[in-house]
Amino acid sequence: MASSTPALSAQELQTLSSKAIAAKATAYCPYSKFRVGACILTQSGEYISGANVENASYPVGTCAERVAFGTAVVAGHRNFKAIAVATDVKPGASPCGMCRQLYVLI
Repeated sequence: MASSTPALSAQELQTLSSKAIAAKATAYCPYSKFRVGACILTQSGEYISGANVENASYPVGTCAERVAFGTAVVAGHRNFKAIAVATDVKPGASPCGMCRQLYVLI
């Protein structure tokens, strides 16, 4: 995401947040019980959600952010405006190193 990206409107921020929170309900995390939901807003105005998917062989699972970006890229999106990540912890968790590297590449 470029640093010149315009600020989000209040409606975009609310929608992005709501969809990231809702995505947590679809998380598959039977081992850690750590639900994560993510939602991306594309430059074209589409919202694409993802949730973490665990595997018995840690760390083979997939983070919510990578699920959302993978879904977006497969759908043809390459330009993104924002991402929201939701967890059940306060304060919220920071994206992992693998997800941060993906943000730089896209």
